[in-house]
Amino acid sequence: MIGKVLLAVDNFEHSGNALQFMQRMQSCISGIIVLTVVDNAFALSHSGLRFDSDESDEYPAAQHEVALAQKQLGQVTRALNQMGFRAQGLLASGAPIDVIPEQMVLFNCDLLIISHRHLSSLGRWLNTSVTRGLLDEIGQPVLVIPR
Repeated sequence: MIGKVLLAVDNFEHSGNALQFMQRMQSCISGIIVLTVVDNAFALSHSGLRFDSDESDEYPAAQHEVALAQKQLGQVTRALNQMGFRAQGLLASGAPIDVIPEQMVLFNCDLLIISHRHLSSLGRWLNTSVTRGLLDEIGQPVLVIPR
């Protein structure tokens, strides 16, 4: 039996494979932390993911990004709870390569499950792979689900 799992999701539209896999794992996992990380570019430094009334007018892109992340997090967490898991949602800000290992330790997770999008050679050159970086960074097992 696996204790806690951290399921890192970044786009609900592509979480279908992860949800299908999780359904098959139901009898093996006791708890799930669903984590969505909002990049620092969309989180205000002095207030994190909460927006003051004047900030919502000044930073509409950030507010939109956070709202999408909250919606996605709720959808994935509800879907897992409906499957019978004890799932808890967590929205955090920062670089995923930094936030995910911190949350693994904080919640004492035994396994990281993350989806992986297949980028072209140019895409891999332009955008560093979070999944590849996590494989080098995390001491716990990592399960990668293709999108």
